[in-house]
Amino acid sequence: MNPELSTILKTAPPPTQATVLGSKILVVVDMQVGFAAALEPWLLDAVEAEVRRANQDSWSIVALEFLCANPLRFYGDTHDRVVDAARTRKEKADDPQRFFMRAKAQMDGSERVLDVCLKEGYQPQLFRVCGVKSRACVEATAVGLATRFPRSMVEVLIGACNQDNGNDESIWNGFPLMANLRLIKSS
Repeated sequence: MNPELSTILKTAPPPTQATVLGSKILVVVDMQVGFAAALEPWLLDAVEAEVRRANQDSWSIVALEFLCANPLRFYGDTHDRVVDAARTRKEKADDPQRFFMRAKAQMDGSERVLDVCLKEGYQPQLFRVCGVKSRACVEATAVGLATRFPRSMVEVLIGACNQDNGNDESIWNGFPLMANLRLIKSS
């Protein structure tokens, strides 16, 4: 592993404190059945665990789905395991919605996350990003979030991301880090 990269990797502490609605958001990128990278059992386990943890700790969750505009191609629905883990069990009828699905027509899904934040009145302090593909849509969305939300921290969960052929740590070399964007190991 690149020594520079190992100094920026942090181990993610599990989110445990009470969360103000919309202050912490898990962004699940392109975990669609049409992407082979999204079907890897280890990745499904990792993303499902992150979704369950976020749901348990009252984080909001935004699942993004890629729809290629030219040529027109939809990569299928978000995997059932991810959706099932994200469903919010409402204790009362007036409990707020915390799980959102949005389609995007470009690699960067940050604008769709911004749409959710504006509609729901969220003021996020922390984003965690996972899904596929690590150096395409995950990267573009993470950089977009860090740019659109400069006062928020964006953490990319490297253990819950996949490029094409596994999660070789060398794929993270050259990842564009910013003051508010970092790579962390999933907890």
